[in-house]
Amino acid sequence: MGYAYVIFGAGRQGTAAIYDLLTYCQAVRVLVVDPDAQALERASERLSRIGVQHEEAVTFARSAGASDLRAMDVVLSCAPYRFNADLTRLALEAGVAFCDLGGNPDVVARQERIARENGAGLPVVPDCGVSPGLSNILAVHLAREEKADAIRVRCGGLPITESAADNPLKYKLVFDPHGLISEYSGRVPVLREGRLEYVEALSCIEPFDGGRLEASPTSNNSPQVVAYLRSLGVRQYDYMTLRYPGHWEQARAWRGRGFLCGNAEADARLAEELAADSTLRYDPERDRDRLILDVLGFAWVSGAEAGLRRYSGFHMDVTADRRTGFSAMELTTSWGGTVVAHYLAMHRGTGRVPTGFATPEQFISTEWVVDEMQRRLKDTPGGRGSHATAS
Repeated sequence: MGYAYVIFGAGRQGTAAIYDLLTYCQAVRVLVVDPDAQALERASERLSRIGVQHEEAVTFARSAGASDLRAMDVVLSCAPYRFNADLTRLALEAGVAFCDLGGNPDVVARQERIARENGAGLPVVPDCGVSPGLSNILAVHLAREEKADAIRVRCGGLPITESAADNPLKYKLVFDPHGLISEYSGRVPVLREGRLEYVEALSCIEPFDGGRLEASPTSNNSPQVVAYLRSLGVRQYDYMTLRYPGHWEQARAWRGRGFLCGNAEADARLAEELAADSTLRYDPERDRDRLILDVLGFAWVSGAEAGLRRYSGFHMDVTADRRTGFSAMELTTSWGGTVVAHYLAMHRGTGRVPTGFATPEQFISTEWVVDEMQRRLKDTPGGRGSHATAS
């Protein structure tokens, strides 16, 4: 059986999502919508270069209305997050399930209101990238299956070596700079002794991997995700993003220039400044990146060994794929969206998908997601993943 998907956004993640839908998600038809004709052309050319026979299955369009979507199974937005509220309305008008890569809690809150007001009984599923997205699904797996009551998540996309980022930020932009600014701003939900609390983005810096990297809290996650983990018995939870040492001090200095403080006009200027900086630009012909996702859970052991602390976790380390030319960030972010889109298509009308707003970890089979990730990691040169439990 095959499925029909709509992708909004033909940029980096969107092109990787087309590839993944055709390769792993039983896609027989994919409608790709982007107002930028050059983006559509680049996506088609890129698929052709890596040998994907997409001409019969993929249709490219600069616009689409509700009537164009009605025959489709799922809409996946790979567009910048600021478009997701309007795209949610469009999908609901067309009567089609919707999911997106998420990453902005304010937009997610608007989508929840839209789904509630619409009341159409259709899935609206934001936050389906790598983080938020896969990181939260794996965290829920640890809470449910391993009974973890404390969970720590660390995730980051990095140049393959520190020297590859020859700029003060020690970083390369592998997605929309507006998304980066959003993550580095606002408040970050955490769980402390079972209480939902908030810390400021970039409020602390911690070493990771023996000091080879540094972690700092960022506002990727929406409070709904953290509240759901709390409902599963998790009492301690925090999320931090990984960067090379020195990056966070540079980013925190932006606040002294009036950025990252909720001033939309100032942040738009910063986004333009970052986009124009050639040293930050990711060049797939020259650069390679790495995506690390580390999800670690702890639980108290009961019975004869009561008092011991058991840990379990997932670790994923993916590097850019030389064969396809996809960056690690493109691959892993698209995986989160396509895995959820595939699940929504497969279980449409079965009662196994939400009838309104829900983030993916609240309903998707975490075991199925783990299996799907292993399939992709096995097929990706430089892709490694592990799942371990020990006391």
